[in-house]
Amino acid sequence: MKTHVLPAIKMTILTFVLFAILYPLVVWGFAQLSPNHGNGFLIENNGKSYYENIGQQFTENQYFWSRPSAVDYNAAGSGASNKSGSNPEYIKEVEDRITHFMSQNPTVKGEQIPTEIVTASG
Repeated sequence: MKTHVLPAIKMTILTFVLFAILYPLVVWGFAQLSPNHGNGFLIENNGKSYYENIGQQFTENQYFWSRPSAVDYNAAGSGASNKSGSNPEYIKEVEDRITHFMSQNPTVKGEQIPTEIVTASG
């Protein structure tokens, strides 16, 4: 038993130190070398603060269409809708996104639409 338990305990401690302590410190160190020291860039608009370079919803065709967000592009919160692919409410959302995409891109056929453009991540 000692031949299996002791190496397993040593490996657990080693991987904990490596992935829970050293790796975050290395990433934090690299972030300190970046502009604004890894804290992100805040911009002010209409009295509200937003982070620059965070996904956001665009309503004009001149902008790149990013993947839909399950949290309305709220950078303060992350998560998913937790709705399965068979959920009628989720299917309706995806169908609405397809309809909207098709109205803005009439030359694209339905089967050519990438899944990622109409399904939320997460």
